[in-house]
Amino acid sequence: MKEPKIAIYIRLSMADEDTGKSKKESNSIVNQRNFIHRFLDNHAELSKSPQTEFVDDGFSGTNTDRPAFQDMIRQIREGRFNVCITKDFSRFSRDYIEIGDYLECVFPFLRVRYISINDGYDSNEYKGTTGGLEMVMQNIVYAAYSKDLSIKGVTGKIQSWKKGRRAGGAPAYGYMADPCQKAMDIIDPEAAAVVRKIFDLAIGGMKVGRIAQTLNNEKILTPSAYYQMKHPESKKYCNLSEIKRWDYTSVQKILKRYTYTGASVGHLTKLVVPCSKSSVRVKKEDQIIIPGMHEAIVTEEEYEAAQKVIKKTGNTQPAQTVYPLKSLVFCGNCGRHMTKIKSAGIPRFKCTHGRHDRGSICNKVSSLLEEELEKIVFEAIQSMIRLVDDKQIRPKLSQAKKKAVIQSNQQSVTVLQGRVETLKREKLKIYEKYCVGELDKGTYISEKRKLDGEIAESEKSIQMNKEESGKLAGAASDPDSELETAISLYKKEDHLTSDMVRAFIEKIIVYQEEKIGIKWRFYDCFSGEEDEENIGRKR
Repeated sequence: MKEPKIAIYIRLSMADEDTGKSKKESNSIVNQRNFIHRFLDNHAELSKSPQTEFVDDGFSGTNTDRPAFQDMIRQIREGRFNVCITKDFSRFSRDYIEIGDYLECVFPFLRVRYISINDGYDSNEYKGTTGGLEMVMQNIVYAAYSKDLSIKGVTGKIQSWKKGRRAGGAPAYGYMADPCQKAMDIIDPEAAAVVRKIFDLAIGGMKVGRIAQTLNNEKILTPSAYYQMKHPESKKYCNLSEIKRWDYTSVQKILKRYTYTGASVGHLTKLVVPCSKSSVRVKKEDQIIIPGMHEAIVTEEEYEAAQKVIKKTGNTQPAQTVYPLKSLVFCGNCGRHMTKIKSAGIPRFKCTHGRHDRGSICNKVSSLLEEELEKIVFEAIQSMIRLVDDKQIRPKLSQAKKKAVIQSNQQSVTVLQGRVETLKREKLKIYEKYCVGELDKGTYISEKRKLDGEIAESEKSIQMNKEESGKLAGAASDPDSELETAISLYKKEDHLTSDMVRAFIEKIIVYQEEKIGIKWRFYDCFSGEEDEENIGRKR
């Protein structure tokens, strides 16, 4: 066996006991760490092997959507670890189907040894066999426990809501936790003044988009920026863009929040089944609304008057579509995705993050017609193909680059798999709406057909990424193989396709003064080339 390289995985969920109120890590995390290290210190084969910890504090074991877990699995797939150890099966996962998949398929394929200390399980002792009925029953018990815990957790929240208490989470913008009663809220004067201003503007007849523009002009902090200012130690909102601006959605969210009338509002959504991620909106008559539980910022009459502004502007969500440059066009100012919009019926790409902020540089970034940008990108790709075919440039694709491409494909597969799961949840939601009569049969079939098409396209892309990675991993050390493969696939294409763009390009960046840049996937394959090439101007 190769030298053991050990990945230690530790997990604590919000539902677990946590007595370390003043500590950065809970005692449960510390206990797991000490328990595992004592085991390793007394294990002759593993005691001197390199060890790396992966810790998820505050994450449920009913799914694998945990940052440290995903990071560990990614590194295991890359071959950085060949041993994985946990205190028990439940720390790794409480889903018996999922953990069975890892124990019987994933880890054996990757030649990874898995050890669950409390369960007395070491995969080296089960080579060529399963873990037996005892292990299966144990994992079923873990899954049943999680579902029971989920039901009890929801029941506990419902009881809190019925008492008018906040059941977890931060107070609504405009309020803060009462230091004397943690589950109750009191007015936050600074934020409440902003909420009051928004309602006053709406009652005065100002449209939602114009309200957002006014707040940006006055340089008023958004709810997320305000929260980060008040809680600099918190990780909440840390993944959002550094450029924070009020927009239609953020203003509308405040105007629709009934909490500002002084009512406690709970049970807005419910899980489709216990422990699942899929949730559905609860009908208003089934929500738990207890009036007069805290100080109001607006009256009932003012709240209803503000709703009329929202109804006038509408709240329709655009359908998700797939097009060649989807998710690849970025603003050269803020770095965020540009949105495809229709102006006079003609689709174009525009950065909408400065829409309600006249002073934003994003407003100066070029707005490009979709047809024009696709033409520029297609010509750029064809130019690259011609240069390689004519031997005017010599690819220099290294093994390191080949590995990077495989990793990139794996990341793409992960994103696409997430997209497939999201679409499947959408299918479930529209089916539920159909069952309760919120959608007629024709609309349901139409939306289902559209979602099925997107799922099929995503699954096709997943398969293509996997096949490409397999070819690269199994190919001999040929520095030109990846680029040559892409060129052979697309040199005869007469129009731009989504797969073609993703084979050659990482991102397209639109700057001020009508400049366009492309970041190639093969930028380090060409002698003397920059990693981002200015390829043209708006025509």
